[in-house]
Amino acid sequence: MAVRRSGFFAGAASLSTALRLLRSHSELWVWCALPFLVNLAAFALAVSVFWTYWEPLSESAAALLPTADPKVWYGWLWAGPLRVLAWLLKWILMGLFGVVLYFLFTLLGGVAASPFLDVLSRRVERLRSGAVLEESQTGLRAALTGSLRVVIEEGRRTLFLLGGWLAFFLLGWVPGLQPLAFLGALLFAMFFAPLDYTGYLLDRRGIPFRERRRWLWQHRRAMLGFGATALGTFLVPGLNFLCLPWLVCAGTLLALDLGPPTPAEPS
Repeated sequence: MAVRRSGFFAGAASLSTALRLLRSHSELWVWCALPFLVNLAAFALAVSVFWTYWEPLSESAAALLPTADPKVWYGWLWAGPLRVLAWLLKWILMGLFGVVLYFLFTLLGGVAASPFLDVLSRRVERLRSGAVLEESQTGLRAALTGSLRVVIEEGRRTLFLLGGWLAFFLLGWVPGLQPLAFLGALLFAMFFAPLDYTGYLLDRRGIPFRERRRWLWQHRRAMLGFGATALGTFLVPGLNFLCLPWLVCAGTLLALDLGPPTPAEPS
């Protein structure tokens, strides 16, 4: 059933349709398992890096504030709070280090798994529409070029998202703007998450990045509905690995149902 509406729940409809499709077509499961394994390996690597650098970073964080014993008893009036502050700062910095590693390796895992996700998107498109529309190229060289293109485009989308999050992160350092920065980062992530999951189908059609952004804005309510669910899975450690193929499947269906943009004619 086509999702020709552009309301908030259009994205949710594509997610439920994708789940039914994956459950009923076992031939797609292998292309769901491979990206999961790639991302699981990326997560294991992130954990390994975290534990490798835990001790030196922990010591560096603990040394940021003085914790020497005071020479007089009343020195504890400021030495005590400083020690508590140093302890809190240490764990906050280590927590931030862990969060940054998690998100970084999650994004890198998504880039590494992109060729498998592209195959999954192709098969979903074929099941839905009966054919795969893409730029006309054949042969081994075209296949290798296509795989490289998928990785490059996924990397570009990842850098775009990272750039947006960095901008809101810097905005959060401005006194009084923290709530605005948090809300802006949340809406940015929700709105542009579909850019990633619909990207495989749009890559095959050669849709320029500017046209994609215009298309996202045209269907902004549906994209926000889809992005809210996608962001929810991303924030739960490990859940995004399991849900990534499902979201790519849903993004492909959403793009097909809303009608993908067409490339602009060259001037």
